Amino acid sequence: MASSNDRTLKQEFRHALSLYAKLFRGMADTTVFIKTPSSTSTAQDPAAYDISSSEGYQTTLKQAISSLEITKLKSEHLSLFSVNESVEDIATNDLPYLAIDYYLATLTDKIYTASLAGRKPLALKSKGLYLSFVTVCDSYGLLDKPAARLLHAILDAPVDTPIFAAADARRFTDPGAQRMAKIAKFNREKEIEKKVKDLRARNLDRGSDQEDDADDEVARELYLKQIALFVERAFDALQGLDSELEILAFAAARPVPPERQEPPVDESGTRNDDYSERVDAPLRNTQPMLSAEGKVNRPFTIVSSRDQIKKNVFKPDYVLPTMTIDEYLEEERRRGNIIEGGGPDSEKKVEKDEDNEEENDQETYRLRQWDEFAEANPR
Repeated sequence: MASSNDRTLKQEFRHALSLYAKLFRGMADTTVFIKTPSSTSTAQDPAAYDISSSEGYQTTLKQAISSLEITKLKSEHLSLFSVNESVEDIATNDLPYLAIDYYLATLTDKIYTASLAGRKPLALKSKGLYLSFVTVCDSYGLLDKPAARLLHAILDAPVDTPIFAAADARRFTDPGAQRMAKIAKFNREKEIEKKVKDLRARNLDRGSDQEDDADDEVARELYLKQIALFVERAFDALQGLDSELEILAFAAARPVPPERQEPPVDESGTRNDDYSERVDAPLRNTQPMLSAEGKVNRPFTIVSSRDQIKKNVFKPDYVLPTMTIDEYLEEERRRGNIIEGGGPDSEKKVEKDEDNEEENDQETYRLRQWDEFAEANPR
């Protein structure tokens, strides 16, 4: 096999896409239509690349990224694209190289890392590559007006800031409008995928002798439709990366819980007496009872004798009652906390003693005061 230095730009790109096809087996419409050995061969074992964290998958992934980076350097050395050109000025066979950043972003997002700290740089790099791809497409007028406005809103904020959701909210504030926009985007993407499959079938039927024809209208339309499909998927990937960056920022802000310490073990191999298997074991306060200035540092209980402590060893861990219910009620009655009365006896009216002049005078005086108050306060 030729080394990367011996390959031409087209050969290097085909080699990168052959590795890309291994990693995304079963997604035929993911690769730009360039004939590669992997696109027509099914002899490879699909189980060898079914786990993204496996060693075989990650090895192929790194090889594909390295090959795509070499392809990107070679295309930049040849100056295939210019900001002063339009899409009509790009040769048909050069159109697939517009998607190099898209491929790199997709593969970078697949790099496995077990730590949250290592995942954030990969997510930011993948996001930057997606934005680079969409920005180049926008410079050639390959984005529609809504997609171009959304891209400019995203580019207004730093790349390490999750702003895709905020930028999308600028366009739609009504949940119904958001739902209709998502449905329209889904239908548009499905329509592009169907068109790409039809164009690929037509291009295959034309034969390999016309593969390098720069004026082939079918191939040109296929490449442009494929790029349009990549643009739709790039915006979906950007939204997913923004959500992931929000989660990573939230996880980084959370305090790290302290590691669980094992109970102390003495020389004989047994645990220290202070260790307890009880879930509700009380916290032990190791501070001295009194400070040097005589200040009490922790609560304590004064007992009359050591015999009392011995008696309390086998007591239950809850407070036992110290009196019966009758004794409690009698004590409350003595304190005046129980209101007595009521019942049938309370319905009996006390007869007024007409011969008690003192009580009669007090009642008359009370009624006279009430009448005077009522006349002074008619309301």
